[in-house]
Amino acid sequence: MFTFLPTIVVSLSLSILFHLFPRYTCSNLFLSHSQFRLSPYLVPLISLSISNLYLISLSIFLLPLQGMWCDDPLSLKTLPWKAPASHKRCAEDVRPIFWAQRPKSYIHRSKEWDDFPNGRWGNSSSPAFGELADYHLFYLRTRWKPERLRVMWGEELNCPEDVFHVFECYLTGNRNKNGVKVTSLPWNDDELAMETSLLTQQLAAINRRGVLTINSQPAVNGRSSSDPVIGWGEKGGFVYQKAYLEFFCSPSFMRALMTVLVDYPQVNYHIVNRQGTENMTNCDSYQPIAVTWGVFPGMEIIQPTVVDPVSFHIWKDEAFMLWGTHWASLYSPESTSHHIISHIQNTYYLVNLVDNDFVSGNVLFQLVNKVLDGMSKASSPTTETDQNTLPSSSSSSSSLLPIV
Repeated sequence: MFTFLPTIVVSLSLSILFHLFPRYTCSNLFLSHSQFRLSPYLVPLISLSISNLYLISLSIFLLPLQGMWCDDPLSLKTLPWKAPASHKRCAEDVRPIFWAQRPKSYIHRSKEWDDFPNGRWGNSSSPAFGELADYHLFYLRTRWKPERLRVMWGEELNCPEDVFHVFECYLTGNRNKNGVKVTSLPWNDDELAMETSLLTQQLAAINRRGVLTINSQPAVNGRSSSDPVIGWGEKGGFVYQKAYLEFFCSPSFMRALMTVLVDYPQVNYHIVNRQGTENMTNCDSYQPIAVTWGVFPGMEIIQPTVVDPVSFHIWKDEAFMLWGTHWASLYSPESTSHHIISHIQNTYYLVNLVDNDFVSGNVLFQLVNKVLDGMSKASSPTTETDQNTLPSSSSSSSSLLPIV
């Protein structure tokens, strides 16, 4: 506010001069010099302009006093995700969580909708998302040049652990083997969200061991809506979140995970392979799960983020395709690097987990680490694959067993 004081003082002084002595002021103070030679008809216009400048400056001074001015517009989050500028979507207030890190993709894929979810997502049968083949020509392109991506994601990949290291560096902010910071991944348009900082160490630990996370959120129980990290919506409200974790994992991890999930009845899960031929879940096939909601004075409860099983299958195609269009395409098709990324793309599973007990805390990392520790004791590395053998720091292989 005080930044504008000089402008206010100057404009106020000039405005008074022009209002009291418009002709004298312009003619003698500004226009008397021979180089100006301005018409006297311009004097009222100049006076009016100065008056408007004064009123604008005075408004800038008074608005903060009335609580109607924000020095940092970006700090105002009406929803957990950034609201689009389009008037067509002004009433939209519910989205699936899967596109949280790729909002541009979601906006483009849903641009043909006549109406946008408001109040609740509802029981969706098949949301009319744009076909992946139509939009990927433009929206699957990254803003980074291939040369820069190779420096961030690896000039050469020799084993799956090199891929794990890239994910870990992205989360921790540490430099990779090339001495470069990894500031982007195929599934993230921008750098990490602020709330991810609450989970950084836990996320880095499981990525280091081959659980490749692409989306997450911590459990929140009644945090103030003004909280600088978690908060969103109107002042005086409270926000809530269920813990959420989404990741790619190997077939061996998936098998062990299915066994451990029995011990966590409060956790909803959805596991699918690239082809969609293996689809395991303990959720209703069409019923969405609210994972973020807010309670505000004088308003109904707002549920802006959901885990929708139908949308998950649509997102699955995009998530798996990004391995190829963004990462494998950086290398020669005959290279080991290309083979490693393509193998992950074709054999790994996409998993989402929701911890419904947002009061007690987040058990998802406990669950994942229990799986990893059990696999380590059984000498079954997370880098095992179903049919093909990949180079690894601890080379081994296994076959994919059917889930009964």
